[in-house]
Amino acid sequence: MHGFKRWIVAALLFLSMRGVAVADEHPVTVNAAEAAVAQAQAAVKRAADQRALWTSAEDALRKARRALQEGNTAMAVELARFAQKQSELGIAQKGYPLFR
Repeated sequence: MHGFKRWIVAALLFLSMRGVAVADEHPVTVNAAEAAVAQAQAAVKRAADQRALWTSAEDALRKARRALQEGNTAMAVELARFAQKQSELGIAQKGYPLFR
């Protein structure tokens, strides 16, 4: 059962990072990057308010903001999407049964 959980986590990470190849095909505007970071920031706040914030979401949001400041809009969008997904997964995890 423990190995199954690892595969699930690996699959979720793979699916959330799938957009990396697509991000390089089309240039990302600053407005789109700012919107993605704002959405991620709202998702992180929701997760924090529910005490379900994963550190990976917080770190990704911090890196997305830094990438946006440095002008790397594609990286900012990629990291913002990852932060948003991690926040959503943290909130969803609250519905799981507790360990016994």
